[in-house]
Amino acid sequence: MDGVDTTVVADQPWSIEQHAIEPIPAVDRHGSPAELFKMWVGANVNYLVLITGALTITNGLSLAGAICAILVGNCFGCAVVGLASIMGPKTGTAGIIASRTSFGQLGAVLPILISTMAAIGWFSINSVLAQESLAKVFTLLGLPASPWVGAVAMSLVLAAEILVAIYGHATIIAAEKLMSFALVVLFLGFLAFVLPQIDWQAMAALRAAQPAGFATWLLVAGLIFSYPLSWTNFASDYSRYLPESTSWRRIAMAAGGGQFVALVFCETIGVLFAMALKGSLTDPVADLPRLLPDWYLLPFLFAVILGSIATNVPNGYTAGLGLLALRLPLRRVPSMLLIAVATLAFRVFTLIYGHALDLYEQWLTYLLVWTAPWIAIVIVDYFMRQGRYSGRDLMSWRRSCYWYAHGVLWAGVVAFVAGLAGSLLFSNSSLYASPLMTRFLGGTDLSFEAGMLIAGTVYFLMARPRVINANSSNNN
Repeated sequence: MDGVDTTVVADQPWSIEQHAIEPIPAVDRHGSPAELFKMWVGANVNYLVLITGALTITNGLSLAGAICAILVGNCFGCAVVGLASIMGPKTGTAGIIASRTSFGQLGAVLPILISTMAAIGWFSINSVLAQESLAKVFTLLGLPASPWVGAVAMSLVLAAEILVAIYGHATIIAAEKLMSFALVVLFLGFLAFVLPQIDWQAMAALRAAQPAGFATWLLVAGLIFSYPLSWTNFASDYSRYLPESTSWRRIAMAAGGGQFVALVFCETIGVLFAMALKGSLTDPVADLPRLLPDWYLLPFLFAVILGSIATNVPNGYTAGLGLLALRLPLRRVPSMLLIAVATLAFRVFTLIYGHALDLYEQWLTYLLVWTAPWIAIVIVDYFMRQGRYSGRDLMSWRRSCYWYAHGVLWAGVVAFVAGLAGSLLFSNSSLYASPLMTRFLGGTDLSFEAGMLIAGTVYFLMARPRVINANSSNNN
């Protein structure tokens, strides 16, 4: 199988992975950047991405504006994902662990905690979408719509997701490749039914009567950007088995390119889906019968379920690694079971307090606030260090070159807080509407640009002397 070294017993498809967050030893390194391309395609061909594309229309953009937002947002977002993947071969461990070099062993607890909560949130959102689709399948097969049917559907979805995530890295890579082929075919079938039902003239007249300004476009482009951005704390988890000498440029191109292809493909279909619904998307699953014939509804619901599981397995895997990185007294399997419990709690929350689609759009906004500053700091740190890390010190506590002053590197903490403040200052979203943006800058949103630029700049200026000294010591 492509990218799999059969001599590496610790990481074989359909066998439980033997490593957790400790750095992968050289003897177990294997694979090539090409497998990252396939993995990121498989993980991102799913219905949730399609819905993300539909949000461009429901937020008031025209067809041209929506496609432009998708291309621009994903171009920048997937480039960041590619750069977030390059630490994996150098550290040999989970991506979020790289925070320990730029925040300190103790200071990194904050971004690791936020990252873990984000991964659990993604896992929960995707699980709910898969559960609703499977429950719909059960009703089409003649079962009554009841809480018990929903509970069985959720149990089956969680069992599939948790099982593959427990098997780990090589199984995820292999499974994503297999699922992507089936999903692409089913999504193209969906597109064939959607296109004839679009009233192009009516949509053009609607947008001409209610044109969206540049501020709205920028806000939606930020929403598109936030989806790939949300994967950045996961990215190195899937490159960490590559040999340390692997070219960082090839890694960045493969990971970012695979995701870009999948996102543009699905989100463009999502744009056309929303147009066929005349710009009104009320429920991602309940709206499907409005466009699909009965005979295709069932296989497409299976595509929704399969795609949700495909994208969710990496979420669960990373969330499990995040719990281990918090130094909780857990092994990888119990950590996955804890994530399943959190997902069940989230499902109860959505039933009581709000619709999953509304919560999803808000979730994308929240991701921008913390992820953009964090990944800017980590990427700047990588290039300042010239990709040099100490695996032993990354995993040590106290007796480590990354312990710094009482466990904290204040350059990282200050830069992170500054980035968060900058994100909020330049925000105009459902999370927070800054007076600066609403009163003086036309109501646009520049939160992710400001967060990344401010955090990266502050970290570079504050941490540069220390990192240069560390590089000099290593060279000597």
